[in-house]
Amino acid sequence: MTIEDMVLRDLHRAAAEAGRRGIAIPSIDLDVVARRTRNRNAALQAVTRLLRARRVMRVRRDLLVLPDATGLVGIEIADLVDAVAPPPYVITGGAALQHFDLTDQHFFTLAVLVPAEVTQLSYRGQTARFFTTDPTNIWGSPPEQRPRYAMPERALVDALNHPRYGVSLTLALDVLERAVSRDSTFLDRLHAAVVRYGAGPKGHSARASARRMGLLLEGLFGADVAAPYRDLVGTNRTPVLLRPGGSPSGPVDATWRVVVNAVIDRDVAS
Repeated sequence: MTIEDMVLRDLHRAAAEAGRRGIAIPSIDLDVVARRTRNRNAALQAVTRLLRARRVMRVRRDLLVLPDATGLVGIEIADLVDAVAPPPYVITGGAALQHFDLTDQHFFTLAVLVPAEVTQLSYRGQTARFFTTDPTNIWGSPPEQRPRYAMPERALVDALNHPRYGVSLTLALDVLERAVSRDSTFLDRLHAAVVRYGAGPKGHSARASARRMGLLLEGLFGADVAAPYRDLVGTNRTPVLLRPGGSPSGPVDATWRVVVNAVIDRDVAS
């Protein structure tokens, strides 16, 4: 067995033991490899030769993808996110909605909420963007799921409040209708997500979220469905933007105190 074969085998072993099968972090895993080869520099040189021979793939300086014994690569960008994102983290926005089959649209950018700064990474035409967020506001994924995708109700509230996560208003409305039609409990979970959205010490504005969601729900499903949000809108009379970061101009819905600053391609708001 050549030293390259030995190092590749041991990288696979070290990655698997660390819970990131097929993904190597050389700064960590080479220490494990070196305990077997007894020569860290030789192991590092072997990795360089493996890269030149394209037997491993470099994503960035300290992140490698390891093909399996047949040369196939089964790693997705979400697996890489799981390997580098410090806990807690959650993948939200369009990628989460796609993961739960609530849209057929493919998202080339993943929005990832993390408690500490992480460098953006790209892999096979997709990019993961990391948004530093207070840990108290990182929640909403199934407990045992890895990679950690936000449940649809959390992802939908994020999409409505953060256009930079890449979900259009039209798509958010489509997802909302589809989720409600599929699951009779979705509206209850959505309301709970909006309530929790501002619960942390540096939480997002639950009131702004309630206003936006109430407006859309009333237009799609009627006043009775939107009624639970009326107690959440607060007493401040200053309207919020339907699409944050957009134009401050547009008609104002006096009931929900929302500036409708985006085109809605259906009878949701006037």
